[in-house]
Order: sequence, then C-alpha cells, then structure tokens
Amino acid sequence: MDNYRRGSHSVYLLTYHIIFVTKFRKKVITNEMGDFMKNHAAYLCGRMNCDMLSAETDEDHIHMLISMPPDVAPVKLINTLKSQLSKEVRIKYREHIEKYLWGDALFWSRSYFCATTGSVSLETVKKYIESQRTDDHKRKYEKTGRYSKVKR
Repeated sequence: MDNYRRGSHSVYLLTYHIIFVTKFRKKVITNEMGDFMKNHAAYLCGRMNCDMLSAETDEDHIHMLISMPPDVAPVKLINTLKSQLSKEVRIKYREHIEKYLWGDALFWSRSYFCATTGSVSLETVKKYIESQRTDDHKRKYEKTGRYSKVKR
C-alpha cells in the first residue's frame, strides 16, 4: 500500500496516461522545449494537487503519467495542461514555433489521449513513456495517402 495516496476522507490510487499531439503532427518540439514542458507540466500538476510520475516528449507529442485525487476531474487537468503549456511554450520559444505553426494556429491538436493505468503495472507504463525518445521508438506507419504498415 506504499503507492496509495491519502486525502482527508479518502485513500486512492488514480493514475492516468495522457498524450497531447502537436497541431498537424508538426515536429516542433526540441529537447530543450521538451524539458521545459515536462518541468512546467509537473509544476501545473502540483498546483492542482496532482503528481507527475513520469513524462517524456518526442518531436510531435508529449506523454505524461499523472496521479490525481478523486476530486480533480481529468478533463479539468487536461484543459489546464494543454492551455498553459501552449501559452508558456509560445512565449518562451516563439521564433522556433513560428517556423512550423503560422499565425494563430493552435500548438496542440484539439484531441488528446487519456487512459487509466489499472490494467498494467505503473512500471510498464513508465518504461513505455521513458522509451519515447529512443531510436527504437519509430512510427510504425507511414503516410501514403492512406496509412499502410511499414515493412521491416
């Protein structure tokens, strides 16, 4: 029971795997931007009484493993993270981002991925997230009008 968190009237373990993708899947995220986003996302999570357990970025997306209390709605945290990360990244890295996203284009795609992690161990999800920046993690599909499986 070491992983369980305690509130004033509850004991819980609610973890979510969350992914945001850049608009148009543009490869705009540098390693420096990724590090900034991970740190800022952890700060934002802390402000909402949540814990960032793991995070990693690739050129066009960010993965996060977040533990949150039962009184925080996942969509509220997601909306806060998407809007605040976009705002702060655009302020800090404006010139770089404008090379990829013109005008007032959104930084993140409107969609997102969110799943509870109850069906696998946290260690499995952590290893998956932390492997995102490795050479072994390549997109398994290539765009050719329609998606077709890459032959290896």
